[in-house]
Amino acid sequence: MELEQMIIKRPKNRYQKGIKHYIKDVEYVSCPYCGKKMQFLHWGHLQKLHRKTIKDVRDEFPDIPTMTKKESEKRGKIRRKCNNKILTTCEKRYGGVGFASKKLDIKTRGVIKERYGNKNIMKTDHGKKFFEGELNPLKDSQIRKTHRKKLKQYYKNNPHHTKGKTYEEILGPEKAKKRRKEQVKNGQKGWLIAPKISTPQLKLFKMVKEKYPTAVLEYPILDYCLDIAVPELKLCFEYDGSYWHNPEKDKRRDEVLKKMGWKVIRYIDYLPSTV
Repeated sequence: MELEQMIIKRPKNRYQKGIKHYIKDVEYVSCPYCGKKMQFLHWGHLQKLHRKTIKDVRDEFPDIPTMTKKESEKRGKIRRKCNNKILTTCEKRYGGVGFASKKLDIKTRGVIKERYGNKNIMKTDHGKKFFEGELNPLKDSQIRKTHRKKLKQYYKNNPHHTKGKTYEEILGPEKAKKRRKEQVKNGQKGWLIAPKISTPQLKLFKMVKEKYPTAVLEYPILDYCLDIAVPELKLCFEYDGSYWHNPEKDKRRDEVLKKMGWKVIRYIDYLPSTV
């Protein structure tokens, strides 16, 4: 494989900093052994997949940008420092991170309202165009098919590291105890590896719990996990973020649950005042 085939260039001049090789116009490099595209050849990729060191690669291909273990550790430290700064500033200014803090939530929704005329971006024209209209690339059937095929192949070759494992195996004994206490506190049941619950879902659960004290979070049924369920009455409450949820899958799921006698109530991108 020639160097021109391995290095794909950008139109503008650009130097890669933080590495030993400084090459102009580099967008990304394809691995000479497997063809995987990356910014520069990583030591871990070479060691795990090809059983080769960076010295071997530099002897064969001296002009390809590479990254050693020390360089990757430096990058990781810088990234962690930046993340910690963001977390500390958010906690000082707003009393929390992301939408967990009310101040930041109000501020972000205010900015969205100023720009697009509505607090909920999914109800604006811009949001509809982006997620449901022309601007969403996954609306194209061919792109969607290729994307699904790639995902299937990836998950076949790389199963999730938490599959079939307990909390103790994944998190360790101390963190597993904390996680189980959280589950009991929230009334969570079911999954061996339960997903983290979003703040709107917790708010909805508190509202449902006031009216239906037997309500349960993450209730398992068949291959599904219901957000909030009242098993005695066969009532199901779902909070859906339209960005993450697929309406076609939700319809199929609702049909299956209705056949079993369940009543499904969905709230998409908003919380009701009363249940």
